[in-house]
Parts: sequence; structure tokens; C-alpha cells
Amino acid sequence: MNLLVAIDFSEITGSVISSASKLAAALDAKVFLLHVIPPATPVLDTDTGIESFFPSVQHDTGAPQESPAESSAHQELQALAEPLRKSGLAISAHLAHNDEVQAIVDAAGRFVADLIVLGSHGHGALYHLLVGSVSEGVVRKSPCPVVIVPASVK
Repeated sequence: MNLLVAIDFSEITGSVISSASKLAAALDAKVFLLHVIPPATPVLDTDTGIESFFPSVQHDTGAPQESPAESSAHQELQALAEPLRKSGLAISAHLAHNDEVQAIVDAAGRFVADLIVLGSHGHGALYHLLVGSVSEGVVRKSPCPVVIVPASVK
């Protein structure tokens, strides 16, 4: 059995990983830990510093350069995965770039997930109206069952 565990490094991440590790142990499942880096929002993610108008000289080596956000996310993913590996779970950690819902659904297909585990932040109705909910979007589009860990689970 394959579990896809989507995390966002928020305060609920520990609860999601704890719930997923219990499921994985009980089901003898392989865990695919996934963090999604969403595309930049032009208005919110624009660098307004003077340096952005005077880019430094960069030498293209042909190899893709890992951004600071990717490097940080990669390190944090590995830090979260290591204790699970030491506990005996089969786990691999992955980064994806895309809209969160689409990236999770795509990863479920790529890893042939039997179950997706993710958290819900418990935002109010106005937030969901304006921004939407990743967990709701995944439930609607998922090719497999979805377990949503509520924000209140410790």
C-alpha cells in the first residue's frame, strides 16, 4: 500500500505526520512525503528592493539552480523524514512545483497512492470563499480516498 502525505510546514504538520505514520505502520505502507512549492503570486511575491532593478551577473552552468526556498524545503523535508525512517517506515521525500491541489493529485497518480493524508487548517467560511481550501480541492479531484487530519488533533 502507498500513502501520499502532503505537508505544508505549518503548525499542523506534526499532527499530519503522526497520523500518517500510525496509518503506515498499521497498513505496512510505503510513505511518500510531499511538499508543494506553489507558483509565485506576481503582486505578493515581487521583490521591491533596489537590488531587483540591478541583477547581478550570473554564470549559467547548464545545471538548474536550486532556489533558497527549495533548499530550505528540501532540508526540512529530510529532517521530517529521517525519524520516520529510523522507526522502520519506508519513506521517500519529494518536492513539487505547481498549484497545491493539482500537485497533490498528480503525485497521487505518479506514486500510485492508495490513500492521501493531509491536514486542514480549520479556517472560516470567509477564508474558504476568498482563497479556497486545498483539502477540499484534493477531496474533489483525488483518484483515491483522502484522510484529512483536522487542526485540533494533537
